Amino acid sequence: MPIVSFWNPVESTQASTTSSIVAVASMLPSRCKYRTLVTQTHYSDFSLESAFFNMDKLGNKGNLDIADTGVDALDRLLRSNKLAPESIANYAKPIYKGERLELLYGTFKNDRDSYSRILETFPLIIDYANQFYDLVLVDLNKGDRDQEINKILQKSDLIVLTMSQSMLVLKKAFKAMDLMKVLQEKPVIPVIGKYDRFSKFADKNIARNFNYKKKMYTIPYNTQFFDACNDGTLTSFISANVKADPALDRNGFFIDETGKLVDAILSSLESKLVDR
Repeated sequence: MPIVSFWNPVESTQASTTSSIVAVASMLPSRCKYRTLVTQTHYSDFSLESAFFNMDKLGNKGNLDIADTGVDALDRLLRSNKLAPESIANYAKPIYKGERLELLYGTFKNDRDSYSRILETFPLIIDYANQFYDLVLVDLNKGDRDQEINKILQKSDLIVLTMSQSMLVLKKAFKAMDLMKVLQEKPVIPVIGKYDRFSKFADKNIARNFNYKKKMYTIPYNTQFFDACNDGTLTSFISANVKADPALDRNGFFIDETGKLVDAILSSLESKLVDR
């Protein structure tokens, strides 16, 4: 089944990668019935998880045993040769009740050596997840220095290349598309996160400036979306606004633009997606 990586090749770039993947993931259940897993590879960063759940209420004093969930648990199973594709779901958390979107927590390891060991097995964990889920979305570390990140990129069926409206960021992103082998070999969908439609650097102007002939996608900047991500209530925000009028409501415009990106991703993967 397809793997979709959300990524920016420049380590120092602010590219809204995590906000882009949570926006897409939260919209998927309203556009398709594929069983989807979303996860991330970051060190000591739970921005993805905290968009869906209040992380302050989790942990050993809450309703989550962090020693027995997510990537950390799967790493132990893998190293003891006990991991099977169907067991992935036992360590993932449903995001929408009764719908097909699940979250695999990233590592809770808070020292670099332990994190590095987890990162070593991450590409294999993605392989197992790919055998069970219809669609796997991965929020990858920026940059291309980590061998494991490159392995996941090589496994990916689609790369969502995240960027901003900063001209410095755009120049680096389009240069990478011209020069990086993985971005030439794989299907790529460019998306501008935290998009300001009133900026001089609108999507069509950016495409024209860099002689990019395909469509560029956007995820508009939306205060209520980011408030919901901070509160861990993103699913409520999406549910409340999924039918909002894009012409009359700023939340409707956000939903409409994000939905176009979701549809483009599904269309790109159409030949590889299979309903179960």
